[in-house]
Amino acid sequence: MRSHFRQISDLVVLWAGHRVVPVTLIAFAAIWAAVGLSFSFPRQWFLLTNMVGTLIIFFILLQHSQNRDMTALHAKLDELIRSSEAGNHWIAAEKKDADALEGMRQLHHGQTSETST
Repeated sequence: MRSHFRQISDLVVLWAGHRVVPVTLIAFAAIWAAVGLSFSFPRQWFLLTNMVGTLIIFFILLQHSQNRDMTALHAKLDELIRSSEAGNHWIAAEKKDADALEGMRQLHHGQTSETST
């Protein structure tokens, strides 16, 4: 169950952060406003759709920015791991499931406490 949820959430995050999505949403909002004007929808309809559309576009733009930043951060960390004496098993750790990460963390903490004594 966890792996299915993670796969779905990863897919949604990648989709929401794609650069085509904000442009598509802005075009959709413009078409939506044009349809509302042509059919003389009430003012409350415009206020509601404007508020919802603005929030959605704002969150999509945030997700896009966050995806780009995290991708760059992961690439930098992976390169630091490769160039150091750290174990290469930490490369791409963000793609592992929570149980594997916890096992790696426990293994790392066990090794550091043994070497410090």
